[in-house]
Amino acid sequence: MKVVVNSTPLISLAILDKLSLLDELFQEVYIPPAVFKETTKKGKKKARAIENWGKNKISNALNFSTKEALEITLDEGESEVIALAQKINANLVIIDEEKARNIARLYNMNVTGTIGVLIFAREQGKLTAIKPLLDKLINNGIYISVELYNRACSKENQK
Repeated sequence: MKVVVNSTPLISLAILDKLSLLDELFQEVYIPPAVFKETTKKGKKKARAIENWGKNKISNALNFSTKEALEITLDEGESEVIALAQKINANLVIIDEEKARNIARLYNMNVTGTIGVLIFAREQGKLTAIKPLLDKLINNGIYISVELYNRACSKENQK
C-alpha cells in the first residue's frame, strides 16, 4: 500500500516515538518536499527524528497543476500531499486537517489521520493501547477533539 503523509501526523508519530509504525503498516511511505521542510525546520518538535527517519521518503513526483490549484485553499504542504498522492496513485493519504481531508476526498482519495493510523496499528497488533498515546499527544500540544478522543478510546475497548 502506498501512502503519502502530511506534517501533523509525522510530528504526532514522532512525539510518540512511533514513526516506525508507518514502515510496519505500509509498503511505501512518501513525504512531499514541503512537508519534509516544514517538519524538519530547526526548532520544530522532533525535527531530528523526522529528518533521520524520512530523508529517504521524500518524493518530488507532484502533479504541479493540482498543487497550484490547491494552494488557493490549502497550505503548501497539504497541497503537495494531495498532488503527490494523485501523481503516484497512492492508496491512502494521512492528513489530520479537516479541510484538506475533505478536498482529498473530492479527488476520490482514501483518507485517514494520526488516530486512524494508531487504531489500525492496534488492530494489527503493533500497539497494546491507544489512550496513553492520545494523552501524550494532548500533553504535547496536539489538539484532539473530545468526540474523536472518546471514539478512539472506545475502539480500544472493542478488541
